[in-house]
Amino acid sequence: MRKDLIAFVVAAAAALIISGCAAKDEKVSHGDFKGETVTISTGDFYEACDKWTPGEKINFVFKSSKPVSFDVHYHQQEEKRYAIEQTVTDTFEGSITVETKDVYCCMWQNDNPKYVTLTYDMSIEKE
Repeated sequence: MRKDLIAFVVAAAAALIISGCAAKDEKVSHGDFKGETVTISTGDFYEACDKWTPGEKINFVFKSSKPVSFDVHYHQQEEKRYAIEQTVTDTFEGSITVETKDVYCCMWQNDNPKYVTLTYDMSIEKE
């Protein structure tokens, strides 16, 4: 019984790790993220993904301790499409208007020799 429970917990944890941002695919929309802070290891990346309603305007702001590669993308079938093209910067302020019902992902890649600290905001612009 105990071995079965341990196996179940390990399998559930692995499924959560593997699913990444796909877990948010079920979510129709989210509230604002303000002051979210993450640490990204050397050679690693971080994604913040969500599904918004077409027509919504989403604002993005971030600041990192060193320049990172940043983009906002979504997947249509097997193809990655960019709502914000990849850029390397340590600060960013911009927005997109959601065009599709796909899950959109903000992605930050750290190619620096040391970790970076990143603080970001994502908000739905209210009319």
